[in-house]
Amino acid sequence: PGPPPSAAPDAAPSMSIDQLPTDPVTRLERELLMAVLQHPGEVDREIAGRALATTFTQPALATVRDALVAAFEHYGTPQWVARAADEAPGVFAALVTQLAIAPLPIRDDQVREYCRGLTTSLIGRDLLRRKSELLGALQRTSSTEDPERYRSLQRQLVDTEAERRRVLGD
Repeated sequence: PGPPPSAAPDAAPSMSIDQLPTDPVTRLERELLMAVLQHPGEVDREIAGRALATTFTQPALATVRDALVAAFEHYGTPQWVARAADEAPGVFAALVTQLAIAPLPIRDDQVREYCRGLTTSLIGRDLLRRKSELLGALQRTSSTEDPERYRSLQRQLVDTEAERRRVLGD
């Protein structure tokens, strides 16, 4: 016997917004994608590009982020969402569309401030991760055996901290 009559053997699997975890990190990543899909006019192109260049920890959202990066030339145009969905692997195309229409947890008069908070948080998180990686590398590097690498890591660390302070407004 074959599959039950109610099963649709030809239906392609897809990822849904309801399947995403509800932890704070996933929520931040999900809402950032929702903000740039739904409100590109409220998120400056440069800031959106920087936010999309961050590391996403939730694999499905990382895949959607990759699709947005691939379609970024259309950012802010009427084709933005459609192009991003086209770039997503088939399983994730519906997720792009769902993220583009799911309601953000804000009032209409708070959109710009909320989008700025999301991008700042995500970029700040990524810079903190980068700073931690650089500190670890610096601790493992000898200033006497490899002074050039040591100075390079110090410069990268100072630059990363300066960018973090600029982004966070410290």
